Amino acid sequence: MSRRRRESGVVLVMVLVFMLLLVSSVATFLRRAVLDKTIVENRDAVARAEALARGGVQLAVALLLEDRLRESQGGIRAETPRDVWARAESLELPIPEDAALRLRIEDAAARLNLNALFKDGAPRDEAAEALLIDLLERAIDEAELDAQHEYDTRELARNLIDWVDADDLSLRGGREDDPYERREPPYRAANRALLTVDELRLVDGFDAPLVDALRPYVTVHPYAGGEGINPNTAPPWVLGILYHGVAGDYRLATPELAEDVIRAREAGQLLCDESADDPACTPLSQAVPGEVFPPPSFVSDVFLVSAEARVREVRRTVQVTIDRSDPTQIQLLSWRVQ
Repeated sequence: MSRRRRESGVVLVMVLVFMLLLVSSVATFLRRAVLDKTIVENRDAVARAEALARGGVQLAVALLLEDRLRESQGGIRAETPRDVWARAESLELPIPEDAALRLRIEDAAARLNLNALFKDGAPRDEAAEALLIDLLERAIDEAELDAQHEYDTRELARNLIDWVDADDLSLRGGREDDPYERREPPYRAANRALLTVDELRLVDGFDAPLVDALRPYVTVHPYAGGEGINPNTAPPWVLGILYHGVAGDYRLATPELAEDVIRAREAGQLLCDESADDPACTPLSQAVPGEVFPPPSFVSDVFLVSAEARVREVRRTVQVTIDRSDPTQIQLLSWRVQ
C-alpha cells in the first residue's frame, strides 16, 4: 500500500512538473505573441507615419505650384501671409482618427540669407561685416550666451567672411586656413557659399550654442542670387534685424519699427519695392526709413517645408527645402527625416 502511495506521489509530482512547464511555455508563447504583435503594429505605424509625412510634402509642392499659377493669372507676384501656401497649417485634411498631420511652409526669405551678403566670392558691401557684428551681438544677447562664453563678435564676423570669400588671405593678415589646418582632422576654409546653417560650426570661433542662437534669424537659401529679408513674411524677431539707414549709415531696426511693419501687414498692406507700379502696394520706405541692406526680397522661389505626422504614438517629421523656380521640375535642396 505504501509502495503504491509512493508511486502515486511520484506520478503526481511529475504531472505537476509537466503542468508547470506547460504553463510556463504557454506564458512565454503569449508574451512573445504580444511582443511580436506590438512590433508589427509599431512597424506599421512607423511606415504609415512616414508615408503621411511624405504625402504632406507632396501637398506642400501642390500648394506652392497653385500659388505660382495664381500669380501668373494676374495676381501680385509677392510672398505674403495671405498666400495659399502660408495657410497650410490651418488646412483640414481627411486623415484617419488615429493619425494627424501638421504641415508648415515657410518662405526662405522670412530669414536673413547669409549668402546674400556675398557676391562673386566677396562681401557685396562694406555693410556686410557691420551687419554680421550686429546680428551676432543680437543673437548672443537674446540667448544670454555671454554668461557662458566671451565672444569676440568682430573676430567672428571676419572669420565667417574668410570662410565664404574666394581668396585665401585672412582679414587679420596671413593665411585663412591656418586655424583649420591645426585641427584634428585638419581641413580648409570652404571659400564658397554656405550650404547649411550647421556649417557655421566649422568656422573658427563658432560653437553649437552660438549656431543655435543664430538659427531663428538666418538661412542659407538660395545659395546664389538671393536677396535680403522679405518684410511681408518675416516674423517679428527677424524684422528686428532689418539693416537700414542712409548713405551707408545702417542700424538694426528698433522694436517699435518692427511693430509698425507688423501692424501694416495686419492692416492688409502689401509692402513692395519702390519701383512697383501697383496701387495695392505700399513702398517699404514708408515703414522702414532709408535703404535696406541687403536689398529686401519680395518674391521667393525657395521654401522650407516641415511635415509632422503622427500615427497612434509614433511620430515622423520630414523637413524639406523646395525650389520652385522651374515649376516643371521642382528641386529638393535638402531632405531630412526625424
